[in-house]
Amino acid sequence: MNNPGSYEYRQVPQDVDAERAVLGAIFFDVKSDNAMVEANAIIESDDFYRQANQTIFKAMQQLIDEQRPIDMLTLQDKLNSMQQLDNVGGMAYLAEISESSASSANLKHYANIVREKAILRRMIDTLTRSMSLAYDASEPSEDILDALNRNLDGLAENRGDDDFQKIKDVLQEFQANLDNAVENDNDVVGLATGYPELDKLTHGFREDQMVVLGARPAVGKTAFVLNIAKNVAKSEQVPVVVFSLEMGAVDLVTRLVAAEGAIDSNHLTTGKMTQEDWQSLTLAMQSLANMQIYLDDTPGIKINQISAKLRKLEKDIVNDMTSDQRINNPHPIGMVIIDYLGLIESNNKESRQQAVSEVSRSIKKLAKELHTPILALAQLSRGVEQRTDKRPVLSDLRESGSIEQDADIVAFLYRDDYYRNDGGEDEGSNDPRDEEEAVPIEIILEKNRAGARGTATLMFNKPTFKFSPMAPLFRDDPNAGSNGSAGW
Repeated sequence: MNNPGSYEYRQVPQDVDAERAVLGAIFFDVKSDNAMVEANAIIESDDFYRQANQTIFKAMQQLIDEQRPIDMLTLQDKLNSMQQLDNVGGMAYLAEISESSASSANLKHYANIVREKAILRRMIDTLTRSMSLAYDASEPSEDILDALNRNLDGLAENRGDDDFQKIKDVLQEFQANLDNAVENDNDVVGLATGYPELDKLTHGFREDQMVVLGARPAVGKTAFVLNIAKNVAKSEQVPVVVFSLEMGAVDLVTRLVAAEGAIDSNHLTTGKMTQEDWQSLTLAMQSLANMQIYLDDTPGIKINQISAKLRKLEKDIVNDMTSDQRINNPHPIGMVIIDYLGLIESNNKESRQQAVSEVSRSIKKLAKELHTPILALAQLSRGVEQRTDKRPVLSDLRESGSIEQDADIVAFLYRDDYYRNDGGEDEGSNDPRDEEEAVPIEIILEKNRAGARGTATLMFNKPTFKFSPMAPLFRDDPNAGSNGSAGW
């Protein structure tokens, strides 16, 4: 294998003619401030390869800031005041720029060339530094990869050249969305979860949304999102990705099979299956095998690894699509679930709160990039245990500030039986979660950026991990179902 130095003879990406064309277009534009505004929207001084061109561009920027015209005399004066006239090549080089035939009409074209070459140079610099670190072997490979991914992500984020969108164009998209909603005649405009009462509040989970679901341990949040995963994968016929940082893939599948087949999970674990269980198992496995559910149980996974895996999966799925399918659906992943947010490792070593903030922001950015809702689970602080009313509120989220800010929807799971123990509020030695098989569970929407706050009540069958809409019989009779007999 060649060493990094073997590539040093190659010419770095550059185009000094395009650089001179940019400067010439600004120099000779009747309204130099307009030309400078257009240039500044695309490039900055560091994007120029030649140092002289960087300096001249900075001088032009300062003239505009001082509301002075840009001509040969003012530019000469400004460079003199910066003590840079000789360094840029003197009046001879300014004259060379003045002879450029570039016009302001082509400014954007030349500026894009300058920026593209600058991005390529930065990419080479980033990769070269990573190669040197790899050859030195003085740092763990994981740290080198993390730094490389962060730098490349930064380059990708900074290369966007999207202009402002005119409201006329956005109104067309708005009209199309409205027409679809009218045509569907349905409260759900996003992905239906399979629970109408919840979908009525959220209108379905939509692309770009970051949804945070919080609960105390063992309330049932993992079971709930797995139910949503299979419901979405089955009814919407879209790929659903589940990252589980706490539970292994086989355990996840056990819960999915139990919920899909309404089979007691203890029977699946111990092998003490009834004839009815075997029949249900066959149907459940056939149903799940036809769903596009992708599982990843990598422990201690980092947010940049999650991003990389999702981008690769999206690319793989797109490659298997027809050309028409790619045009109609360039972002095919339907939903992403992360269980749970607090276990994702961050590159930020300063504090736990800053690490969570970095992860939260990254999840929101990833949802927008992939055009898919991301449902992230979160633990609640013990503060909820100290209150008489133990229904969670936003402040119960651990490191809640950034999560609450980034999330489009924040929902909490609450089960009354979780805290009830012979009428007492202490959790005691007897686990109240084992007393009833089927219990009501509240899905409390404390934040809903695109809709109303509210509560949806479902039924949770603990042995099968199955969530179901609450039947009218149970809803009408608050005393029904205490033994799991009503509402089913």
